[in-house]
Amino acid sequence: MAGRRYELILVVAGIIWGTSFAAGKIGVDNMDPVLFSAMRYSFGGLAIFIALVAMKQFNLSVFRLKGLWIIALFNAIAMLFQNVGMTMTSATNTVLLVDINVVFIAILAVFVLKERLNRRMVLGLLIGLVGVVEISTNGDLSAIFSGSFEGNMLVFGAGILWAFYVVLLTRSLNGTELLASATGAVIIETAIFLIPIMLVLTRDYSIGSTGTLAALYAGIFCTALAFVMYSVGLKHLGATMSSVILLVEIVFGILFAILLLGEMPTVATGIGGVMILLSVIVISMNQSEDVISRKVPQE
Repeated sequence: MAGRRYELILVVAGIIWGTSFAAGKIGVDNMDPVLFSAMRYSFGGLAIFIALVAMKQFNLSVFRLKGLWIIALFNAIAMLFQNVGMTMTSATNTVLLVDINVVFIAILAVFVLKERLNRRMVLGLLIGLVGVVEISTNGDLSAIFSGSFEGNMLVFGAGILWAFYVVLLTRSLNGTELLASATGAVIIETAIFLIPIMLVLTRDYSIGSTGTLAALYAGIFCTALAFVMYSVGLKHLGATMSSVILLVEIVFGILFAILLLGEMPTVATGIGGVMILLSVIVISMNQSEDVISRKVPQE
């Protein structure tokens, strides 16, 4: 029964992450995207600090790790790419083009973490890239010169940066027990990077109640709470559930975009989405098998 409870915690975390795309779209439609990014991570940084202190998992020493500051910079730029890109594309496209990062995480892990490259990973990458092209161009290559294509490429770029974020964070924390505290530090450090960027790049400082509530929700629930829930579930169930979470996030991200924003995916988005889901499943199955193989009891 305890295992089921932690599985539910992980699924709920994935659902909350799925809402972040609709919340982000609402935020950037009602506020400057750079200002929204800084507000989201300021709220999230404060919330995660309080949560980690309450859970007795806050460790000040992680702020002395130079590698985490570099990772936080990747995260800050990725968040800016996503939110600026969302002003030019839909939340549905953002869900798919960002969450394909699991494919690139697997590929990067080969070079950074020295993991094995196999045919299934290559197949997943190729399928996913075709899906990205289908969604980004809406099935029409002439759309490469349109504003929506630029938005799609920005959110896709955010997904690539987050792939580096995950792999570099994994390498930085290899063999340590500071995952929760370090990830919390990255969130706080991301806010530290975004605040001065906001002061330089924000064009409009108008703040309405809708945009503020979206930033507050995305910061507290999507950035802080979902991470805490994910950490609790991961501690008890291990890494094999991470692929399930990603699939839950994609499904509910699209669902909330339809329900809350009234977005109806185009045929091209549907085809590309299926291909990206398939690529994620292929890569996730490969990752799960690797984790299982590493858990064989030692003599």
